[in-house]
This record gives sequence, C-alpha cells and structure tokens, in this order.
Amino acid sequence: MEAIKSTIPKVAFVIPYYGKFPPYFKLFFNSIKDAPLDILLIAENEPSMALPANVKFIKKPYKDVQELFNSKLGIKVAFDKPYKFCDLKPTYGYIFDEYLKEYDFWGSIDTDLVVGDFSKFVSPEILNSIDFYSGVKEYVSGSCFLFRNNERCNTLFMKSRDWQKSFQEVEYTGFDECGGSYFQDLKDGKSIFDIKTNIQSLTEIIFAEQKQGLRCHFENILLEPKGEEPVVVNNNGVIYMGKEYLLVHFIYFKATYYFHINPDLTPTYYINSLGTFKKYPDKATMLFSRNFFNACRNKININLRKIDKRLKI
Repeated sequence: MEAIKSTIPKVAFVIPYYGKFPPYFKLFFNSIKDAPLDILLIAENEPSMALPANVKFIKKPYKDVQELFNSKLGIKVAFDKPYKFCDLKPTYGYIFDEYLKEYDFWGSIDTDLVVGDFSKFVSPEILNSIDFYSGVKEYVSGSCFLFRNNERCNTLFMKSRDWQKSFQEVEYTGFDECGGSYFQDLKDGKSIFDIKTNIQSLTEIIFAEQKQGLRCHFENILLEPKGEEPVVVNNNGVIYMGKEYLLVHFIYFKATYYFHINPDLTPTYYINSLGTFKKYPDKATMLFSRNFFNACRNKININLRKIDKRLKI
C-alpha cells in the first residue's frame, strides 16, 4: 500500500553566514531547537557551539559560494561585503535548490533574534493554504519570510526589472524588502505601487503576483522593541506587554553600545535595551547587573577613543 503523504509541510530556513559568529547565535539556535523546521547553515567554518539536531551545517568556502551565485545567475554579483546576502535572500530557493529537494517551503530568517512558538504562528494549516508568508503585514519582511518550494516561487525574483542591477550594486539596496527606507510610508497605508522606490523590490513583485493568484499570508508578528520594557522568553514563546509574538528581533537593541548578551541563558529569561537578564530587570537589577558595568566600560572606551582621535589631529 502506498504511504499517505504527511500534511505537515517540511520547512527549511537557509542561512549563508560568512564572518565571526556573534554571541546571540547561541540564543537563536537554542530558540529553534525544538521547532518543526530545519536550518541550513552555509558557512566556511562550523560554529564552536553545539548545534541542535535540526541545524544542518553545509561547509562552503566564501569563494565557492560566490562562484555558485555568479554561475547560476549569469552575472557577477557584488560580493565586496557579506552583508550583500541580504539583497540575495529571495534567490535562495533557486541558488540552493540541491539542498532543498526534501522541503515543501524554504525561507530566510535573521540570526539576531529569538524565535518563540513557531507552530502557533506558522501552523501546518496556514502553510498548506499559501505560497508565501511574511512576518510583517505591510511589506515583505527580510527578517522572516517563507516561499513554497516550486519553480514559480523560486524564480519570482527574476520578475523584477532591477534584480541584476541590485545584485551588482556594492551597497545593500533593500531588494529583499521594499527597495529602501519606505517602511513607515507603507505602515502609514501607502501602496508600494505609489512610491517612487529606488528599485523594484520583492515587496512590489509579491503584491503584483498576489493579484495574479499567488496565495500570500502577511501578518505583523515580529517584535522589534527599543526600550527598557522587558521581553519575556519562556518555554511558551516570546511575550511583550502581554502579547505573544513569533520572534523578538534585536535590530534596534544591538545598534547601541550598551546592549550585552549572555548567550548561555535558557528560558525563562528577559531581554531589553540593556541586554539579557535571568531575573526580571527592574531598576535595581539593571543597576547592579553586569550589563550596566559593560555599558559604563564601553562608554568610557568610546570617550577615550574620541579623545585620542582629537589629540592626533
């Protein structure tokens, strides 16, 4: 008798990473170790930390991955900086197809974040009814998106008139999101089609394809906080001010000199603009924490460098 195909789609997030692995990598890996997904980590060197069973390490030197992109795309990609991979995220299903044959969905997810209850937000019921998923409602989220693994979705990036222009530009162009800093315009209700963007981005392509029958799911479930109000990370998920989110992204936190990560924490723990805490970060806890000490030390070093720079002028 022929086996009945599982109705639970297989999901893989593709992460090419070239450079030093930051401390928050461990928090990220710990947060997805029991999630119904795989991570395909493509890198030159394997992280020193122990990897969960659902993280598959694919060793590929930087030069080899450059050659792979150039060969498959038929252009010379501007790989001056590894950050260029952000623009290239929409190509992963096409470029890394040999590693994705067993998966129903592939996607991109950032590593400077902690994932909560994945199944609660990206359920099999949702996946079985869609072709594309974005963790932001108003535009494609480069931090977390998913494509159905088929030819149409894997080559959608080629429908942009600017994909070659974007990939050959040295600096990041925002191709994976909305082609520039138009996030607030889109959140304020403007249409991507009414904004004179720098390039025709993935957001514009996806919204156009949606009109042609591409089944899309957009939902605001990504948390990107800025202040001292703590995010709770526990075994049930990521909770902020009583609301649950798919993940918490450190994009604003890590931009400050005083954000300090303890990578060895396990749930339950807390995250705010000062960093990670095992105990609830009230005023006293923050004041006497290692986080505060590191913040003061970093500030002193910043000021010393400024003084040294002035003396050399």
